[in-house]
Amino acid sequence: DQGAQEYAANQTREEARHVTAFAKYIKARWGRPIECSKVLQDLLVDIIASPEVYKKIIGMQMLVEGLAMGAFATFYQKLNDPLGRQLMQLVMTDEAFHHKFGKIWADRTIPKLTETEHQIVEDWAAHCFQAVLFNLVSPSEQVALYAEFDLDPARVLEEIQLIATDDARRQDMKEASNIFRVLIKTLLNAGIITDRTRAFYGLYVDMDELKAEGDKMVGDDIAEEGIKYLQKINFKDRVAANVSIAAE
Repeated sequence: DQGAQEYAANQTREEARHVTAFAKYIKARWGRPIECSKVLQDLLVDIIASPEVYKKIIGMQMLVEGLAMGAFATFYQKLNDPLGRQLMQLVMTDEAFHHKFGKIWADRTIPKLTETEHQIVEDWAAHCFQAVLFNLVSPSEQVALYAEFDLDPARVLEEIQLIATDDARRQDMKEASNIFRVLIKTLLNAGIITDRTRAFYGLYVDMDELKAEGDKMVGDDIAEEGIKYLQKINFKDRVAANVSIAAE
């Protein structure tokens, strides 16, 4: 509908603002940002080029935004740089609304899908999850970066595979801000995961525990504090004007 289209257009503007902010921050701290990893680039291109609305909404508002909220929350918690932490928080104030838009769409749309349509959506989401889980931070995605430090990506990958077992992944996903845990929770709360694929995700997280956590997402509190900070800035002049009028 027209409102959803207007919201999507506004999100495009906000994402451009995020890219600019991150690019300037990275340039100021370390130099030129590196290229997007191949697996993430392929996912984004698939989302953009797809004629199906569900791929655009689920792909961007849930998959990509789910990864982003988990990643930004992790950075916010672990960064020592005050500027970097504030950048993460302010970006998350936007991302929290983007993520919520996807949830609203899912609540209104997913229950109305036919069984065949739901299976198509569910299988595509599971495929995307598996792709990013095994490839997003793989050394094969950043060959040039490892080469800068005279590291052989193939050997690094072999060593990581010895460490990154399914048991290790399950342990990592116990952290609330783990990007893949956030992603599974997003799909579960949206009603996309059913008994057909529950066992697949259950290899990595306790699905009952995840469901019991409710709709509250990691990063919501961080974003809420960011919104309060922005309100102080945006309404500062208005408060001052009201005080002046009251004094008169």
